[in-house]
Amino acid sequence: MFTYLDTTGSAKTLQQLLEVAQAQPDVKGLLVLAADANGFVPERLDPLLQAVRLPVFGGVFPAIIYQGRHYTTGSVIVGLPVTPRMTTIHALSRATPAELEAAMAALDDVNDTHGTAFCWADGFSQQLTLLLQAFHSQVGLKYKVIGGGAGSLDLHPKPCIITNAGLLEDAAVLAVVDLPSGVAARHGWVKLSGPYHVTQSTGNVIHSLNWRPAVQVYKAAVSTIYTSEWDEDRFYEVSQNFPFGIQRYGVERVVRDPVRVKGDSLVCIGDVPQGALVDILTATNTSLLVAADEALLEAENQLRRYGRAHTVFIIDCVSRMIFLQDRFQRELVNLYLPGTATVGVLSLGEFACNGRDYPSFLNKTTVVGIFPI
Repeated sequence: MFTYLDTTGSAKTLQQLLEVAQAQPDVKGLLVLAADANGFVPERLDPLLQAVRLPVFGGVFPAIIYQGRHYTTGSVIVGLPVTPRMTTIHALSRATPAELEAAMAALDDVNDTHGTAFCWADGFSQQLTLLLQAFHSQVGLKYKVIGGGAGSLDLHPKPCIITNAGLLEDAAVLAVVDLPSGVAARHGWVKLSGPYHVTQSTGNVIHSLNWRPAVQVYKAAVSTIYTSEWDEDRFYEVSQNFPFGIQRYGVERVVRDPVRVKGDSLVCIGDVPQGALVDILTATNTSLLVAADEALLEAENQLRRYGRAHTVFIIDCVSRMIFLQDRFQRELVNLYLPGTATVGVLSLGEFACNGRDYPSFLNKTTVVGIFPI
């Protein structure tokens, strides 16, 4: 794959790089990963994207990754050696299951036995789990999945999904490429307390745990080790260190990040099913760094049957950067394989499927996808 980095963050430079990429005879599609600080808006970007002659997809994220470093300004362009099969979902938060499944029909190909799906969605959209359910209903475990939630760290929804039609809000774009890959996800968060029964929830909002107000239960558990006073204004400052973990049999918990208080309820990034059992989690710098290393190793092991690593995609939750602070650079350095093109994003939630387990929308997780080309 061809990779290009722009550190200026300007739409003009992005346009120039898109032209350079399209001029390459072996490039059949374009993946664009842009940083939120670029300030891209539909009025400026839509004419540029609509002029692209090849399939183009991607998103705008808190930061981008290139060769072991992260950039809060700039764009990464990846030239794909195969033509992607793509589908775009508009108004994702209001889409019905039937509409989502119909959109996924464009992705399948009976002749493709080892493809990989990129999935980019507005991180503030509802129904992200339903999106993956529709994907799985249409194609099963045929394709590995890698991707993440787009958007801004200021938590204000805005257009952030890149397509040939332009820059979209409350949308998702999925693109399947007929290329094998190794995909793995790890987070490194461990149990602090629990389990708790989610006795009432609506989508990504937890109303009650063990039949008690969710905020009350959560604060009581966290206060056993965080003894300072904290209120709604400082909620995420504290809660980012104590996410929920949805229990799953035989595999790592799915992490859910509680980001704000709504009355007696907790609003999370990602759905929390009513009836689920959840733990409250914590972590150390070491546990997170080790988990990222494990994800890289597992993805490499999966790829061996297809060849050596050539292109590496890193989808790293932006909250890991906040938690690790100055040690976050060590995580990125550890994830860089010398001799490869390593690109990625800091995301608002992560998508992953290794071809064996059900595709999941994750939080606070490192997802690694490795391609032999």
